[in-house]
Amino acid sequence: MAILYLMHTFQCKLPEMLRMPLVEMCLQIKLLSLGNIKPFLLKALETPKEEAINSAISLLYEVCAIGRNEELTPLGYHLAKLPVDVLIGKMMIYGAIFGCLSPILSISAFLSYKSPFVYPKDEKQNVERAKLALLTDKLEGASESDKGNRQSDHLLMMVAYKKWEKILRENGVKAAQRFCSSYFLSSSVMYMIRDMRIQFGTLLADIGLINLPKNYQIEGKKSEKLDSWLSDVSQVFNKYSHHSSIVKAVICAGLYPNVAAAEDGIVKSALSVLNQSTAPATKEQPVLYDGKREVHIHPSSINNNLKAFQYPFVVFLEKVETSKVFLRDTTIISPYSILLFGGSMSIQHQTGLVTIDGWMKLAAPAQIAVLFKELRLTLHSVLKELIRKPQMETIVGNEVVRSIIHLLLEEDKSPK
Repeated sequence: MAILYLMHTFQCKLPEMLRMPLVEMCLQIKLLSLGNIKPFLLKALETPKEEAINSAISLLYEVCAIGRNEELTPLGYHLAKLPVDVLIGKMMIYGAIFGCLSPILSISAFLSYKSPFVYPKDEKQNVERAKLALLTDKLEGASESDKGNRQSDHLLMMVAYKKWEKILRENGVKAAQRFCSSYFLSSSVMYMIRDMRIQFGTLLADIGLINLPKNYQIEGKKSEKLDSWLSDVSQVFNKYSHHSSIVKAVICAGLYPNVAAAEDGIVKSALSVLNQSTAPATKEQPVLYDGKREVHIHPSSINNNLKAFQYPFVVFLEKVETSKVFLRDTTIISPYSILLFGGSMSIQHQTGLVTIDGWMKLAAPAQIAVLFKELRLTLHSVLKELIRKPQMETIVGNEVVRSIIHLLLEEDKSPK
């Protein structure tokens, strides 16, 4: 029996190359200067599927981890040193740069693990009410424009963690457990998120992005203090943590190219092609497309029952295909977020339209669009400087970063 078991184990074990996430492996190949990715991988005894290799390389281009001739970009250099999914890693780096690290650590942890919400049998409506109730009370320090404008599962998770952590710290374990029961939250998931926040914060410290206090240890009760330190709004990396417009923009920066758009955010020519393969839609909700086909917001999302979106653009981490293609956790994002952190930009000076990745559109005066294009390029230089001198105070105070933050805050103030 033992021999049979050993034979079975040996036969089922995949080679290391096929077990490691392919995108992360591609980044390591570039970091170690081993040449072009595809030729290198195809030399292996057990090669990944060619389609998977092409997909991984394409994603690295889309997140700007590699540039022309597969050259590792400054962002790619940082991502190669973070042992996390590239989208999550990018979100964390931008969270630190744009001064909203604490909420982004929570969101990154939930996306890497799972949603904190539990759905007891026949309690779906109560869970949805609890989600809305979590967003009813204004968070301490939140700006006025944040109230009622969240339209984000990711911000909902962040709010849930922030309230749970505050109750745990001020009122103890039993009060935190009661809070979880009242809002259909998993207590064990919340503790796991706290541990992951600390782990992610430590990873950012390892690449020099933040400096952990020397007197905090990662064991026992000291870990609680480290999590509180990561949440401290007086820290430079949390300067804009209370502004949902900044947090949403960073979510966009991390999750792009996982984006969908409503009809008013899609180029006419692309929309006519998409409509050919789509059944007639009911007008109860905005119809969404991911550039290839129609998609739908998952029933568990806080955005599922919205009759109108604040903006026509939605980012997500994953799609689930059952009877339809669903976007599981979603955030409605602004045009400026797309202009800053979206894909390739084409400016039509005469019409005042900007096309992103050939299928999404938004209206912007030519001078504004050109400004955003320049800011993108300059942000690349900021990341390059971050490799040479990773000092948080220098980065958050950088003129380009401050200009981007100012634009995002101004957009949030303007009438919708």
